[in-house]
Amino acid sequence: MIKEAAIFKDGIIWTGRRHSDCISKMIQSGEVSKKGIQGFITDDGRFVDRQQAFEIALACGQIPNCDYNVRILFSDHLY
Repeated sequence: MIKEAAIFKDGIIWTGRRHSDCISKMIQSGEVSKKGIQGFITDDGRFVDRQQAFEIALACGQIPNCDYNVRILFSDHLY
């Protein structure tokens, strides 16, 4: 199951309800010099990219009203 949005950058995983929350945390700590990889954290603490997250969320029934032509997960799909 997908727990929350995340950005992986320089060995650090920034988390938040939405990716914009992750970015805000990064800005507050001064970590905005390079872009990170946007993805999600699973309920077992694993970082997955948007494509993997989509498949997990679909299998878990978290995104019943999603546009299945675009097989990447956005935090808007979850909330």
